[in-house]
Amino acid sequence: MDGIINVYKEKGYTSHDVVARLRGITGERHIGHTGTLDPAAAGVLPMCLGTATKACELLTDKGKEYETVLLLGVETNSEDATGEIVSVGDISNVTEDKILEVVKSFEGDISQVPPMFSATRTNGVRYYDLARQGISIEREAKQVHINSIEIISKISRGLLSEKDKFTPNGDSMLARFTEEEDPEEGRWHWENNDIRKDENKDIPVIRVALRISCEKGTYIRTICADIGKKLGCGGCMERLLRTRSGEFSIEDSHSLAELEKLFEKYNADKSNDESATLPKNVLISADKCFMEYPALHCKEKFDSVLNNGNLMRMRHFKEYIEVADPINRVYDSKNEFKALYEWVENRKLYKPVKVFISIKE
Repeated sequence: MDGIINVYKEKGYTSHDVVARLRGITGERHIGHTGTLDPAAAGVLPMCLGTATKACELLTDKGKEYETVLLLGVETNSEDATGEIVSVGDISNVTEDKILEVVKSFEGDISQVPPMFSATRTNGVRYYDLARQGISIEREAKQVHINSIEIISKISRGLLSEKDKFTPNGDSMLARFTEEEDPEEGRWHWENNDIRKDENKDIPVIRVALRISCEKGTYIRTICADIGKKLGCGGCMERLLRTRSGEFSIEDSHSLAELEKLFEKYNADKSNDESATLPKNVLISADKCFMEYPALHCKEKFDSVLNNGNLMRMRHFKEYIEVADPINRVYDSKNEFKALYEWVENRKLYKPVKVFISIKE
């Protein structure tokens, strides 16, 4: 089974949990995800199946969009609501104008220090494995790019326990995808703390929802913590929802429960009719991820050249190519997507960048 499924990852699952569940649902063993999403977060997680796993690396590099709830007045060791509170700040002098000014200052190129509770490695060891042992190490800052950041809620003052009184704007995905309850036993690992427990419930806080469009490698909870530091009151991320990953949006995503039902029906239909197919919006061809590149179609007599992943020349394609494009989607004569090819100017030929051809072919 070859293609990409736009999965809605629920709170409590790791990205590897989703891979395991999807293997059971689809029967496909070769599955890869396109970038981790924290267990405490929810949202879009495109999953690549079969030959489409070759697109994982390319899709991980694509831009993403998130909606998050920023909590001002509380700082935690994990920079989100699953950590332990390390400081409580004074929010009495934090004005709405100042919040807006500081939030907008994070647009463009910024410097971030990766959090200790992250999947970044040092000497082969994940930061979060060290953090669980109470170990904190020096981390180098890195440059990331924020395309846009905007406030998508009223700026709300209240108590730490009053999360239910906070509502993002109506056009926010946070408003449509309500926060899930803590998941059942076995789906919640070390991230099972909640700073909103009884002993902390009366801490005064400010809540504000943000929509952030960013490039790869950006930590949203670090943005939340850094905004809090810049405002002088401390801050952390209370909630995170990934609304877009590359071309994949949350509106078109499918929960694992929904996928389970769709594949059960598909398998039942296929047992009676070999021509049965999944709905078109479930298993998406890998070429849909690369529509920014122009398409080239191979002449039938050169299909074997393409299917073997060989170098190709202009004469191999049906299109008349006056000026070669740097990267191209390449299809066989039957209009089946096979590869991404790059034009090599000094050799006047195309070489494969990524080939999406199964071993069976």
